[in-house]
Amino acid sequence: MSFLRALIYSGAGFARTPPDKRGVLLSNAIALILFSLSLVATFFYFIWYGGNIITYLIPVIGALALVVIILNRGGYINFSRLWISLLSPVVVMALSIYSKWVYYEEQEELDYFTFRIVVLGCCVIPWMLFSFREKTLLTIAALGGFAVLMAHDPLHSLFGVPYAQDRLKLMNYHFTNVVIVITYFIMTASLGFLKWLSEKNEEKNEELIVDLNQVNLQLLERNVEIEAQNAEIHAQSESLQVNQERLIDANRLIEEQRGRLFNKNQELESELIRKNKDLMETNTELVKHNNELRQFSYTVSHNLRGPVASLLGLLKFIKPDNIPSDVAEVFAHIKSSTLRLDEIIRELSKIIDIRQDIFQIRQKINLSAELNHIYKTLEKEITAHGVQLKIDVEPCPVLYSVKPMVHSILYNLISNAIKYRSPDRTPMVELSCSEEPRYFVIRVRDNGLGIDLNAHRENMFKLYRRFHHHTEGKGLGLYLVKLQCEALGGTIDVQSELNKFTEFTVRLRKPENVKRQMLLDEPYAKIFFDATVNSTGVIWRGPISSEQYRAVFSKALEFLQVYNTPNWMSDVVHQGPIAPEDQVWMFQNIIPEASRNGLRRIAFIRPDARDERVITYIQNIQTQVEQFNISFQPFPTMEEAFEWMMQENEKATLYS
Repeated sequence: MSFLRALIYSGAGFARTPPDKRGVLLSNAIALILFSLSLVATFFYFIWYGGNIITYLIPVIGALALVVIILNRGGYINFSRLWISLLSPVVVMALSIYSKWVYYEEQEELDYFTFRIVVLGCCVIPWMLFSFREKTLLTIAALGGFAVLMAHDPLHSLFGVPYAQDRLKLMNYHFTNVVIVITYFIMTASLGFLKWLSEKNEEKNEELIVDLNQVNLQLLERNVEIEAQNAEIHAQSESLQVNQERLIDANRLIEEQRGRLFNKNQELESELIRKNKDLMETNTELVKHNNELRQFSYTVSHNLRGPVASLLGLLKFIKPDNIPSDVAEVFAHIKSSTLRLDEIIRELSKIIDIRQDIFQIRQKINLSAELNHIYKTLEKEITAHGVQLKIDVEPCPVLYSVKPMVHSILYNLISNAIKYRSPDRTPMVELSCSEEPRYFVIRVRDNGLGIDLNAHRENMFKLYRRFHHHTEGKGLGLYLVKLQCEALGGTIDVQSELNKFTEFTVRLRKPENVKRQMLLDEPYAKIFFDATVNSTGVIWRGPISSEQYRAVFSKALEFLQVYNTPNWMSDVVHQGPIAPEDQVWMFQNIIPEASRNGLRRIAFIRPDARDERVITYIQNIQTQVEQFNISFQPFPTMEEAFEWMMQENEKATLYS
């Protein structure tokens, strides 16, 4: 019985609903029944007709029904039911035709009824296996069986074994088709109605079961809650007694501590007064130091600018051809050092004004170029002390930040590494750069004197703090580096071991959008800086007044004077007409000054840049601009202008 049960339940696990499972079980059972009946039919057929090919075909055909069990076991539960539904009438019909084709001359009237009755019985199978939810499968199987039933006589005629009136005695044979059809519809309609009622009741039962399960689940949850509450109440009653005893002890302890706390408050009050006094003195000193530092920076950047500019002017009057060869190299060093000093003063001026919004712009910084500038500045010390530099910026050759501040951070860390070198070994300074998801990371490591972090960690980045007194210094370098890192949204950490190494790790916050850094955002226009192509740009949002036009370009010129950006993009799609006097103002005041501050390219964006009238207008602008050695190109889209500037920047890099 267990084997038979296993056969009947083959493939039941693949059914997703109870009706599907019932169909699978029925298909397996019908397959076994058909196979068993085929064996019984073979037995009786052998007794009546003896051994012939028909006798041996019957069990073979019955064995085909067992394919259903194999298909169900493989998970093909829909195909298996179609197989048994369509296989039964088709095989019976085929056997009927074949038997008549073999024994046509010896046929009997019964041969034309027995097989048809079996086909009629097979037509019931789909209505047992498929539910009304499976309309497509039920329709295919039912129509297939009905088609085979109605094609009985046409198929026999097609294969040359029709019912012969002259040979057989039944006169109204064809009337049997009417009887067969009526019988078919009585059977299928009754079975279908019964199945419909059964499925409706089954659906109601399922709903009731779901509701009952929900009620049982709620009751179970409530029982669990009640049990938990009872347990909690019991535990609370026990703990309440314990807590009461503890409360008595706690009240006694509180009274004792209250007296101690009063005495401690008196002590703390005196200490707080003293600490507040110290804090006020420290704040006053810090404000004084900040003011002195700002005044110092202002003095250096402004008072030195004039003499340095004069020195540069005097150097221009000296012709290299008139300088003796033994002095030429010295003169070249004087000139390069003066130019570098002028650049440092300009960058120092930017640091002074770092609180202004214009200096929150992040530039594209080539680390190799910055390190090359620092090397030239420190070349004398590097050569004199045999310092070995190991630079690795390939993982992060470019970063986006405030250029003067990054330069100052790198300069201070490298110069400190050289200044506090160890006399016992060849000085080595290692600098590397990498990227994290939110930060650019710069590491500077040396093999110098090192720092005792256990003693000095808290004072590492404080003002006027020094840890080695055998060299000159004011204790400002690391303090400035920390301030600059924090101003850039970053941090600085230190790892060191005395007389072995010191490593500083600087993390600078990555800007969120380097392509659209806003300098001005008004309803009529916005000015942006694109660090990827080192370009300032303006996008006009509609017709503008003369005041708005001049205000936008004045603001853009301020930025250009600070950062010397070589590129400019102007999207004038919605600009509207510009008064002639404003155009004259632009060419007389803005363009010449922009050219003196490094502007070399202008991209003009208008979608109708190929229109003849627009071409004439653009050519007039181009004629005026090119007088100042500025390239001018019109483009229909911002993307094309961007590509052009990328190419021009690459050319400028190659030729520099």
